[in-house]
Amino acid sequence: MLLSGADRNRRLLTAAAGIVLAAVMGLVLIAGFRLATQIRANVATLQQASELEAYPSAISEQLTALRQRLDTLEYTGHVHGELDSSVRGFNRDFSALERQKGLDPAAMHAATALWTNYTPVLAKVLSYHGEPYSDTATNSSLSRSGRVFYAHVRRAELFAQANAAALHRELAVVSGSLQARTAAAASRLRWLLSGGVLAVLLLGLAAAYLQVARGRGERAARDAQDQTRDILATVREGFFLLDADYRIGAVWSQALTNMFGRSTFAGLTFEELLRDKVPPETLNTAMKFIKLLWGERAHENLMKSINPLGQLEVNMDNGRGGKETRYLQFDFHRVMGPKGVKHVLCAVGDITSSVLLARELHEAQENAHSQLDMMVGMLHSDPLQLGSFLDSASAGLKHINAILKEPARTHAEFSKKLAGLSRELHTMKGEAAALNLMSIAQRVHHLEDMLAELKARNELTGNDFLPLVLKLDELLAHLRGVREMTLKLSSLREQPSAADGTLNTPAPRLPTAGPDELASTLQSLAHRLAQDHGKDFKLALNGLAQCPPAYLGTLKDCLIQMLRNAAVHGIEADEVRRAGAKSGGGQVRVDFRRVESGFELTFEDDGAGLSPETLKEAAVRKKLLSEEQAAQLDNRAALALIFKPGFSTRNEISMDAGRGAGMDVVAKAVYSLGGRIGVSTNPGRYTRFKIALPALGETAVA
Repeated sequence: MLLSGADRNRRLLTAAAGIVLAAVMGLVLIAGFRLATQIRANVATLQQASELEAYPSAISEQLTALRQRLDTLEYTGHVHGELDSSVRGFNRDFSALERQKGLDPAAMHAATALWTNYTPVLAKVLSYHGEPYSDTATNSSLSRSGRVFYAHVRRAELFAQANAAALHRELAVVSGSLQARTAAAASRLRWLLSGGVLAVLLLGLAAAYLQVARGRGERAARDAQDQTRDILATVREGFFLLDADYRIGAVWSQALTNMFGRSTFAGLTFEELLRDKVPPETLNTAMKFIKLLWGERAHENLMKSINPLGQLEVNMDNGRGGKETRYLQFDFHRVMGPKGVKHVLCAVGDITSSVLLARELHEAQENAHSQLDMMVGMLHSDPLQLGSFLDSASAGLKHINAILKEPARTHAEFSKKLAGLSRELHTMKGEAAALNLMSIAQRVHHLEDMLAELKARNELTGNDFLPLVLKLDELLAHLRGVREMTLKLSSLREQPSAADGTLNTPAPRLPTAGPDELASTLQSLAHRLAQDHGKDFKLALNGLAQCPPAYLGTLKDCLIQMLRNAAVHGIEADEVRRAGAKSGGGQVRVDFRRVESGFELTFEDDGAGLSPETLKEAAVRKKLLSEEQAAQLDNRAALALIFKPGFSTRNEISMDAGRGAGMDVVAKAVYSLGGRIGVSTNPGRYTRFKIALPALGETAVA
């Protein structure tokens, strides 16, 4: 979260106050320690000076005691030793005092001079170690050396009495200076400690104030964070930041969870975010664009204009084992820092509703155009063909309705229903496309897409068929509209003009198409297929007039499917045919004839033929067979794969191929009549289908 200027200032002031407080306390402690050390040294020196003040009088008294003992002829060794100890102690302490700095120089000089005078006088006394007395039988008296020693003691006594007061006074002056200096140091220490305490109190108050202000700032920051979280949890767009390693930061909006179906994004790379949701090519393009955003010279407006993620199609799990398609719009904004691009802000919006709405509008426009084209086409179409198609479409929808009503509980039962629906819809689409009723064919094609999605699911329930039922209702309503329009057109064609003066007659029923109409339908379909798929071929029809009416509907369905397969899979493009030494235009031939056992239909094209290996590879690719199972098939079994439900050699699904339902529909239609179907081929030369149908009774033939 970015800090405001006031927050930064408060934090800086708090840090500065802490640093100053620590510095002041450190200086006070250091200065106080030095002063305390000085005071301690002064006190020790003062103690020495105070002790020195007692020495002059003590030495004087000891000399007097020594002289008195000599007068009374008493033992002098003890007093002589005390005097020696006092002199030594004075010398030691006075030498230590002289080494101290800051003493009163005049007093020290005077004391040193006095003690210098003491030294020779006392030395004569202290240097005596003889026996001062001589004893006789009658009395004791001073010896000759004793008399000399007595004279030295008396002289020293008089000198000490004369100078003791002066030496004491000078030493007192030295002690006084030491005491004054110690008192001044103690006073400075008191002021220092008082000032330090005051400074600490002031700084403490300042720190407390700043801490309170910081607390208010932090509360405001927390409130701002809460507001930011509320915003990120409420907005419908997904927001996150990318760093220089293309990783998502620690903050993102809640909408991302709904968009991508995950709860954590921190540390996730942009590539990991989109992986398995978009094709690899799209992901590579997106990563190249993201890397360009970090270029210093990249023009942001220009980058936005070439953004490949402006409308990104992603496939998300729908929670039921399937996938659903969403459309996301990514918008990128560079966040600049002092050293260039710091982050890239990504805004993601779910534009699925807008895209689907635009598609619905586009489809509505296309439907309107197709319906207009269909109406124009209906004006030029044979009513017999339209009537036949509408009758068969109605019958097909009734069959579809019956399939939907069949009870189903297991996945296998639902899959069986899907297979039946696929065959009916594929047949209906083929016939609608043959009559160039593209509005109907496209609606059925969309229904096939819905069936393909259901087939891809791991589990199915009855609720999964509800959207399909709604689309079937729309198709049924559309077919009713086409029938009404066809009846009106038929009525207008047969209605006499007003100039004849005859009354209007009721609208007639639509007649049923016969072999001629079937031939016209197939030729029209062949022409459209050649144009749509860029193929050049001719369709030859023979013997359709011999087809019994009972077989005519099935024959029509089979021929439409086989013709579409021939145009898409069989007939090659002109350049391929020329490379194979074939004629420029392909040939598709249909022969229907009577035979002893009934009827025989031969459908043959001189196209690419069927390759058993190619059929096996397609079966493995479509997961209809394993590689081991495919390897065990002979050529005949491999050719039979084309009749397997869901089998197709094409990966792309178009209006005319790719569903894997065409030849499956043909085979089941033939088997339903008790017939047989066989296929023969020569790869690169031709493919031939033979359908054998049983004979009918005279009533059926008529």
